[in-house]
Amino acid sequence: MPDEKYPLVVVVDKNDIEIGSAMLAEVWQKGLYHRIVAVFVFDDLGRMLLQLRSPSVKTYPNHRHQAAGGHVDEGQSYDDAAMNELVEELGIEDIALTTMGTHRTNEKDGERIVNQFERVYKAEIQHDATFKPELSELTELRWFTPEEFKQFRADRTDIFTPGLLYDIDHYFPEF
Repeated sequence: MPDEKYPLVVVVDKNDIEIGSAMLAEVWQKGLYHRIVAVFVFDDLGRMLLQLRSPSVKTYPNHRHQAAGGHVDEGQSYDDAAMNELVEELGIEDIALTTMGTHRTNEKDGERIVNQFERVYKAEIQHDATFKPELSELTELRWFTPEEFKQFRADRTDIFTPGLLYDIDHYFPEF
């Protein structure tokens, strides 16, 4: 029985075809392929919104990360998961999403074997939009211009999740 905090996630094969579902702990222990989403939020001034992950999250606590993201839960599509993460983490709804691409990641992170497909999305909002952040998952939201982000990255490479840097380099090179 899945616990409410960590529901079953979609399990896929090496071609990203859905084959079932499992608890996240099992997915990581066995190295099962699964799906995640990353949503990058930009405003009408050309800035990118990043979150600072909470110190209490399981992976990469106190690291900068894209505005919203997470695992694709059982019964969800990539698009459903992306929209749900925007609502859960930022409290924003009814935002148009643009799919930037999907890529596969294979890595070992301590005890976890992380084999996943990540779909990256872009959302655009007004600069004066209000958020209702989920403070159990993040502790801060901050806007960055391309220049600010480049300087921040040069000064503090140790505080970014690896996925964030990969996604920016591949999908948002202006940053």
